[in-house]
Amino acid sequence: MVTIKDRSLRKRPARPAPKRQIRQRSFAKGVLLRIKGDLERTPRPLLDAILKTLHANRDDLRNAVLTRLLSLTWKAMERVPSRILLEAASASSDQQALLRILEAPEMALPDADVASIEVARARGIDARDELINAEGGSWAVQRVAKYLGLTRQAVDKRRKANKLIGLGLGRHGYLYPSWQFSKTGTLPGLEEALAELRRQDQWAQVIFMLSPNDRLDGTPPLRALRRGRIDDVKMAASLFGEHGAA
Repeated sequence: MVTIKDRSLRKRPARPAPKRQIRQRSFAKGVLLRIKGDLERTPRPLLDAILKTLHANRDDLRNAVLTRLLSLTWKAMERVPSRILLEAASASSDQQALLRILEAPEMALPDADVASIEVARARGIDARDELINAEGGSWAVQRVAKYLGLTRQAVDKRRKANKLIGLGLGRHGYLYPSWQFSKTGTLPGLEEALAELRRQDQWAQVIFMLSPNDRLDGTPPLRALRRGRIDDVKMAASLFGEHGAA
């Protein structure tokens, strides 16, 4: 009989899998059982695409991108008419197929539970440009800094503190609606209104300021601020975004 004296050579018991991993395996097995019949009826090209997708699922970044793409595909299946789906299926390349689907007007429609600000945003570039150019247009940060007698860094700090509205344009930086400035600096009451709108993004804040408001007798909050109705605008801003609020 041979005895292994060196403990390092003894077979170590396997460590139990983490609970998260166990749940993931259980979920995966359940999915496989549910789709087994569907897979048997699935065309081979679709199966190949699914396998490629699973193979690409290697890290969190790829997971996030794949999730968004699959969600987009499901939305297309639900919304896009068969005529456009047929055109996409017969496209000369995958890129052309995807573009044809994305160009479908139905893809721009908001979900039923999306807030009104998201509906406005979904109208696209035209709506964005309309907001940028409203009430005298918008200023670049250099002009804002010169007008207020501040540095560009100080203007940026005010924007981050939600004391100024800066509309982000990606690599092109920010544009500041000119209507938020008065002859003596920023429009009186603006900071108080923005404090109430702190949970909204900048585009939503602009839409609030420029849109007729039922709680202000149909007057846009910007016009109400110019008339000195600061408290009324603060109240309307505190209710903006709530169900049934203007």
